[in-house]
This record gives sequence, C-alpha cells and structure tokens, in this order.
Amino acid sequence: MSEMSKELTTTEAVQLEKHEAAIKAGLQTFYEVGNALLAIRDARLYRHDFNTFEDYCQRRWGMVASRARQLIGAAGVAANLEGVTDVTLSNEAQARALASFAAAAQQVVWNYAVNTAPVVDDKPMVTAAHIKKAAYTVEILKQNEWCGDIQPGRALLIDPDFHGQMPPMEEFILDAIEDDILRCGHPIQPLDVWENTLVDGHARYFICMKHGLPFEVTQRSFENRQEAILFILTTHLYRKTYNHQELSKIYDATHDDSLLPYIRYAEELEAQEITH
Repeated sequence: MSEMSKELTTTEAVQLEKHEAAIKAGLQTFYEVGNALLAIRDARLYRHDFNTFEDYCQRRWGMVASRARQLIGAAGVAANLEGVTDVTLSNEAQARALASFAAAAQQVVWNYAVNTAPVVDDKPMVTAAHIKKAAYTVEILKQNEWCGDIQPGRALLIDPDFHGQMPPMEEFILDAIEDDILRCGHPIQPLDVWENTLVDGHARYFICMKHGLPFEVTQRSFENRQEAILFILTTHLYRKTYNHQELSKIYDATHDDSLLPYIRYAEELEAQEITH
C-alpha cells in the first residue's frame, strides 16, 4: 500500500475546515465534536501539519488523546441509540454510562432507563446514575430469563442494595411460585415499590417479566434507604425467610443496631418452633 501524501486534496481541505468548525463552535456538544474528531482521525485529515492524531489533538485543541477517544466513543453511543426511543441523549455523561456495553446492550439498557426514569414536565429525567441502575436491572433480568419486552408502566428498577437483602430461594420454591402465577395469570400479592424501584417481590417480578404477565404494585413511602431495607427485613422475617443467623450476618456487615430487635425476635420464633 502506497504511503498517503501529507498534502490534502481540495475536498479533504474543505472537509477538515468543516469538521474543525464543528469542534471550535461546539466543544460543549459532545455529539458534533466526537463525530468531527472521528472523521478527522479516520481520514487522517490532520496529516498536513501533524504527524499523529494524538499530536493534532494536543497542539490544535489542547486535548489529550484519551479525551478525544471519550468524545468519539460518546458520539458513537449517541448514533447507536438513534430511533431506539423518542428520547435522545442530551449530555455526554449519559453516553459514557453506556459506553462500556456492546451496541445491542446499549439499546436495551437505554430503553429500560427511559421507561423507568422519573418524569418531570412530561420528560423522562435520565441521569447517568439512573442509567447505571437500569444496567444492573437489565443484567439481573437477563439472568432470570427476561423475555426483553417492555410494556408501558411495567418496567421497575432493581436496586442492588435492596436485591442483596434477599437470601437465595430454593429452586422448588421458585418453581411453585412460578406455577401459581402462571395458573392465575398474575401474582396474587402486589409487588412493593418505592417510587419506581422494586422493594419486595423480586421473584414475582422476574417471573412476570419472563412470561410477559401483568402485576399490581403497592406504593410504599420511606424516609430513607435504611428504612426501606428494614421494611424488607421485617417482611421476610414474618415470612420466615430469614433465621437469626442470617440476620446476624447482616448485622456483622452493617453494624446497624436497629437490626438487634429483629435478631432477638427471630431467635424467639425459632425457640417457639422447637418447643412446639
């Protein structure tokens, strides 16, 4: 392959001028800047005055190469999401939250994030933090054979801390729950939700999302996350999901003194079962 001439053709010079105008006019608009940098890099439009793309970015724009790659990657994410939903990316932080995923996964996570974001003035407020929660939710749902369907009003967020409070269920129990839901066409009990985040009922939610089934929710109100976690512990304590050893492990990890009454109560329940 012959070496590319350092001289730009008339067409290339016009393209370089156009792309640099986009960079100069919009260093705050990641999409246009990223696309312009990509075009300059791939066509080596910098070659007349600079030996490398990295040198061009540093000397022409005061931009390190890693920053240029971030902008190019963010622009690629935005292009990949065009048409996925009616909501488009509005800032680079959103794109960077999605950049580590493969193209198909970016679309799934963005769709889920849009469908679970709080709405202000009829517009979903999709922050980078929200996207990360949506990504975790999608990962967990896929592990539970999610069918990939999102119907309006059916998408909920799964919080890692809330989900982590649940001890794993035996497979035969999950099978029994699934059989009951399939027989009825929906869960008998509503799912407990705080705003748009699932607090309790994860197994039922996974089954409904797997089979595309409807469900009802009970909206809960908590002062803070710790209060929500205590609700989860209390609920599962009454269901006898936990024993006092499991609660003690949680206490050892959190050093939360508010758990001590629940540990004592679990010990009393187990003692009553032994005496009966």
